[in-house]
Parts: sequence; structure tokens; C-alpha cells
Amino acid sequence: MNPQKPNRPKVSINEHRQLIAPSQSKKLAAIANKIAADLSPQSSPAVKSEASTGLKSERDIALQQAQHLIDARINDIMNSLPQGKRNKLFSFRYGSVEAIKSLELTTAFQQLDIHAPHLNMRVLKNLNYHGDNV
Repeated sequence: MNPQKPNRPKVSINEHRQLIAPSQSKKLAAIANKIAADLSPQSSPAVKSEASTGLKSERDIALQQAQHLIDARINDIMNSLPQGKRNKLFSFRYGSVEAIKSLELTTAFQQLDIHAPHLNMRVLKNLNYHGDNV
């Protein structure tokens, strides 16, 4: 009642070929770069901040805090907008991100409605996001 099956060797595949090479896809290249950055020991923010804070001036520390506040506010605004229209809606209301970063920090804070009384704005006078004089 049980028909005999022919003895065929079993095949096992251990490796899968990728359909698209990582060099031909921006998304795959970005994922590979992100993984490489996460695995590198230099990318640890705790190590960076501990090693570099001892050598920074008051201006550099205040500039870094201002950059963090601006980045956080831009990310909050972008996340509140619909996925496909984030850049367009953001630029209608606030201007482009690069335009905001090129403004003087006090102007950028006013435009993004950031209130930071703990920052020493006297030190940051006439500076933009990148630390250049405006």
C-alpha cells in the first residue's frame, strides 16, 4: 500500500544570494553604514562626551546645548507632521532646516519657539547653529 519513494539525496542551501547589491541601493547602504557606526567603539556618545567636555570652553558647551535643543525641537515638529509631507509643511511654516541653522541662534530660538533660560545667550551672541559668526 505504501509506494516506494526513490532515494534522492537531500539538498540544503546555507547561503542566500541578495537580489540587489548593497552598492546599488541607497537604503541597503544606509543600513550597512548605520550598523557599522553602531558597532564601532568610537560612536559611543558617553565616551565622546566624557573625553571632550574637559577641553571645551564655555562657548563650545553652550553651543552644543543650543544645537541639541534646536535638533530636538525640529525632530518634535517633524514627527508631529504627516509622514509624506513633513519637509514641505515644515518649510511652509518655518523655512528650510538649513535656513534655520544658518540664522543667529536667538532668532532661530524665537522662530522655533524654544525657551531656554538656562543657556548663556550672551556667549552665543552673533553665532549660528554651526558656530560661525552671523
